[in-house]
Amino acid sequence: MQVTGGGGYTKENVARCWTVETGVLLDTELPNKIPENEYLEYFAPDYSLKIPSRLIENFNSKSYLSTIKVQVMENMRHIQHAPSVQMQEVPPDFHIPDFDEDEQNPDERMDQHAQDKQIQRDDECYNGDNDNDHPAGS
Repeated sequence: MQVTGGGGYTKENVARCWTVETGVLLDTELPNKIPENEYLEYFAPDYSLKIPSRLIENFNSKSYLSTIKVQVMENMRHIQHAPSVQMQEVPPDFHIPDFDEDEQNPDERMDQHAQDKQIQRDDECYNGDNDNDHPAGS
């Protein structure tokens, strides 16, 4: 399935339009009321997902849409296809047992797995003394 947009949207209606269309494609009925969010003012005056048809005139004739469809299909026919990839089951994540540092005996040697869990990566995000984004004391 390929879904294409036609353009001509106002920025307020792009997310609204694609949300409605995605619901249609997934055969899922979406509630018309938009949940409370910081962008709710964009959906005034009725604050609903579906755009009232009385507000927008459709200038697309059936022949124009048909011409566009034919052109898109013709363009797709010329696109070189990617080789297929065999589908296979993704293996589940392996289990890493949790351990409590307070329960560790400092006189016992740790196995490699326990040692690896104590390594702090440079690209991880930490708060406090382990925060690599800010110099100590800031």
